[in-house]
This record gives sequence, structure tokens and C-alpha cells, in this order.
Amino acid sequence: MEQYIKKSALVAEIEKRKHRNILNEGAFEEDIDILSLINTLEVKEVDINKEISQFINTNFEKATIGHKLSLRRTAKHFFELGIKATQKGE
Repeated sequence: MEQYIKKSALVAEIEKRKHRNILNEGAFEEDIDILSLINTLEVKEVDINKEISQFINTNFEKATIGHKLSLRRTAKHFFELGIKATQKGE
């Protein structure tokens, strides 16, 4: 199972650690290196409505409009559930 955390939450925790390690030069420098690495990571924004539409249109061409709406609601529900779980740190 994949797990995601917010980049901003990770950066905030490393910043706290950095401030605690200010007198420990080695750990402080390590924290700076970690923050530098984190800041090189790409954060991708996703247009969930566009992604759902593309998936449904590609995989369910012959589905009825009602079926497509049900698929859309289901996909959006589980996407939002995943976001909530990520925000709670689950």
C-alpha cells in the first residue's frame, strides 16, 4: 500500500528538528541537506475531475450516462477518502 504525506508537513518537521539540533553541528548540517533534497522533489497537482473523465471515457465508452455518473461519484469518494487519510497521517 502506498502512503503519502504532505511535503509541507515533512518540511515543518525537519525545520523543528533543525532548530533542536542547532548546537549539534553535524545533525544541523544533515537537516539542511535533507531540506535541500526535499526541495528538489516535484509536487504534482492533479485535476481529479479531468482524470476521472479520461478514465471513464477510455474504459467505459459504452456505459450509460447514469453508470458514468455512478463511476464518477465512486471515484471521487475514494479519492477524497485517500486525501483525508493522508491529512490525518493514517
